[in-house]
Amino acid sequence: MKPTVKVLLAGRDASQLAEIERLLVNNSSHILSLRHIQNGHSDPLYNLPELPETLIFCVTDAWEDELCTLDQRPMARRPPTVVVGPENIEVMRVAMRIGARDYFSFPLQGSDLSASLNRIAEGVHADAGISQGKLTVVINAKGGSGASVIAATLAHSMVARLEKRVALLDLDFQFGHLSSLFDLPPDGGLIDAITRSENMDSMALEGHMLKHKSGLHILGDTSQQLIVPGDIDEGQLKKLVGIVRSGYNHVVADLPRQIDPVAGVVLEAADSILLVVQQSIAHMQDARQMIRYLNTYLGIAPARMKVVVNRWDKRLDIGIDDIRKSLEIEDVSCIPNDFAKVAESANLGTPLLDFAPSSPVARSLVKLAENLCGKKVETGSFGFSRVLRKLAGT
Repeated sequence: MKPTVKVLLAGRDASQLAEIERLLVNNSSHILSLRHIQNGHSDPLYNLPELPETLIFCVTDAWEDELCTLDQRPMARRPPTVVVGPENIEVMRVAMRIGARDYFSFPLQGSDLSASLNRIAEGVHADAGISQGKLTVVINAKGGSGASVIAATLAHSMVARLEKRVALLDLDFQFGHLSSLFDLPPDGGLIDAITRSENMDSMALEGHMLKHKSGLHILGDTSQQLIVPGDIDEGQLKKLVGIVRSGYNHVVADLPRQIDPVAGVVLEAADSILLVVQQSIAHMQDARQMIRYLNTYLGIAPARMKVVVNRWDKRLDIGIDDIRKSLEIEDVSCIPNDFAKVAESANLGTPLLDFAPSSPVARSLVKLAENLCGKKVETGSFGFSRVLRKLAGT
């Protein structure tokens, strides 16, 4: 039996409320109550003695005032919210920015609205088993080593092959581009999520995420304003990282190659730090310096660090034993060199796991994802298990 929640349907337009009520009576088993707003307040939760478990807020032409009033309410005093409003992209964007879980316009499909409520109900009643997801940080030891593609493919592997709930964070505030690797628009809400972190929970955070069809959620930002480390509040960023971890099994963060207070917040919280290098003396020198910074200034033990050798070529002079000896880290993974496939995958916006799933580079990144998650891919189960889940309606 699917879990049920107490749902409050609120709004100013009585005819729209009646239409939504009719749809839900036919398509949902949730406990529904109505509130026709006529008291001069825009806040649908004004003066309620007890908050509902879910709110369906039907906004009108005065949507700016209505959504602003809801946004002024602290997140702790606001249930998961579904907004129904005009077919207007600006209204939808604002609704999602303030934490709406879903957005619908008329004409409504009762089955779609019911499915949204079911997802919220599952989240409300979910076991707290993913209360503290693992955080893996991927960072280049030397510029251009390929950390972004590795971070993206690892996160995608965890979702598509290991069936984990995963968030991918693009923490390059100036030149982040992870969304393009998944053919998604450069429209992340990272900066807004950071500034709102004090009044946010994991449900509201999803409104700032880009969603890939695989189930991977991506949080980044392509603000037209120049963002420098001093613009980011370290306390707010730390709070946001905690919120992200509370809602996912695993979080993969792509961090730009710099050591500063902002990077320190993320690095100190990491369960694993993947240092991406290539087979050259210059890479070894920079990697040693990076390890020294992490250990000396951030107090991060080498045991939390792993080395990923990207574009590995066994014919080159610097081998695995040389890398282990030079960096004094035993945990070394090698990603074979296949620049042409990786570049074409990135140019097309098709994840490497979809573009060339049987390639050595994809297989080695899936293996690395297995090691990080402590779980093996079940042979032959990739598509079949998802088909079963779809047939079961999960």
